[in-house]
Amino acid sequence: MNAAAEVEKFPQRRSGDIEVFSPEEVWALVRAASSGQDAAIYLTAAFTGLRMGELLALRWRDVAFGGSVVRVRSSYYNGVLTTPESGKVRAVPMAPDVATALAQLGQREHWVGGDDLVFVGEVGGYLDASALRRRYKAALAAAGLRPLRFHDLRHTFGTRMIAKADIRRVQEWMGHADIQTTMRYLHYAPRSEDAKLVAEAFAVESGALGGGTSGDGLGGLGTQRDVEGTLGDASRDVPGRS
Repeated sequence: MNAAAEVEKFPQRRSGDIEVFSPEEVWALVRAASSGQDAAIYLTAAFTGLRMGELLALRWRDVAFGGSVVRVRSSYYNGVLTTPESGKVRAVPMAPDVATALAQLGQREHWVGGDDLVFVGEVGGYLDASALRRRYKAALAAAGLRPLRFHDLRHTFGTRMIAKADIRRVQEWMGHADIQTTMRYLHYAPRSEDAKLVAEAFAVESGALGGGTSGDGLGGLGTQRDVEGTLGDASRDVPGRS
């Protein structure tokens, strides 16, 4: 069984909605972390979209400061080291803030070799995921934030990046085996031009309604005041309205 795949299948809320952090909330969480290492974990999770198991398995040789990328080669879940869900190594862009946080971790005295873990537990071993979640919840409370899941840091990355990059790149960065998984983030991509498309689709030719033009975006009704007046008249004709 691929443990990373089990993490990705975290039960969804009944509404099917995705709850995410704002950038300000991410930084509030980082500031409330109980240690510099936890702060770096929260920041990296939100800014790279790595799953918790992938963060726990990250090694220094996977962090390419020169190329500004983080390479995801494995995942650690329930004491088992596995390959990522997609089964392939992937490269994720490393933002300057993440690079700075990881560089600071790299200044510690021990466990900074290429094969050492970036986020270490006792004596250089893997972090305890359950203990990390408890500290994460404490940081949420300390920062006065909503009780979102650790996995929602990953969703935060997905929703922010779908507004900036094409869906194929987001799929690659997040390591989704199926693009349908990535498509759930499309609802969060701002598309202000869509309203203009609707207006153009319903535009009425000049003079068709006795005034106004298709260019004014009101389909021959003239002005916004005309539209509001028409809708106001219609509401008075609705049965039961007084």
